[in-house]
Amino acid sequence: MSEISQTGRLPMRPASGERILVIGDGPVARALGRALERSGAPVERWWRRKGGAMPGGDVVVLAVRDSEIARAAEQVMARLAASDTLPILLHCAGALPAEEPFALLSPRPLGVGLVHPLRAFAGAPEDADLVGTVFGVQGDEPGRDAALRLVKRMGGVPLSLEDRGGTALARYHAAAVLVSNHAVGLVDAGVELLTQAGLERGEATRALAELLMSTAANLKQAGLPDALTGPVARGDVMVVARHLLALRDRREIAALYRATGRRVTKVAAEKGQAPKEALERIRALLVDGD
Repeated sequence: MSEISQTGRLPMRPASGERILVIGDGPVARALGRALERSGAPVERWWRRKGGAMPGGDVVVLAVRDSEIARAAEQVMARLAASDTLPILLHCAGALPAEEPFALLSPRPLGVGLVHPLRAFAGAPEDADLVGTVFGVQGDEPGRDAALRLVKRMGGVPLSLEDRGGTALARYHAAAVLVSNHAVGLVDAGVELLTQAGLERGEATRALAELLMSTAANLKQAGLPDALTGPVARGDVMVVARHLLALRDRREIAALYRATGRRVTKVAAEKGQAPKEALERIRALLVDGD
């Protein structure tokens, strides 16, 4: 017997009239809430410190810390009245499968899903402009359908992350971490080198942030591999050799340079402007060394 028939609760509302509740007060919750409001969706927001009664919602987006999703979901289910429709619960944790945070819920929601924006949120007003943003989507049928409706409302681009051997979600999130979070680590290494060259740390950070933004703009406009510039793209062996010589006393940064440089040689080969012999010599220089 289904959960709905056991409880006597109504099935989900028609998509045209569903109420959306966004729980949380971090940058992701604020961005999603504003984006949905701009779309004309009937959306409310609630967070613990706000206080007051939690509003109802047919689709509830739990935009909270990964460790808080299960507890927030329990709160949502505990406040249901007997006559309420069962909600669909969506979380925004790109590292967690759709079902995982909801596995122990009782009663069960009508559906569960994941809706994860492939964006870095810093709390700026422009965070709410999600048109064209890729969203990782996963879930059971009701949850996945609800996530797709929200993405469509916000003008996003859905990316289905169903099983595919169990690696699709992990690879998706690894890509996000590699390009967003690890880029910050690379900037930190660059800042260290620039401060040794005489720039103040704040100035160095701003300078490299501008450089990174110009690189992102090139990627957006020209794509891969054409956005690649620099010595490896040109096949400039001597410049790469000088860099490695200058990094002899910075072993960790030298290892980063070599590891990322090896991937850059792949892109340079695809771009086709560097001589093959030069790229082979650069690859030899970039082999892990002491």
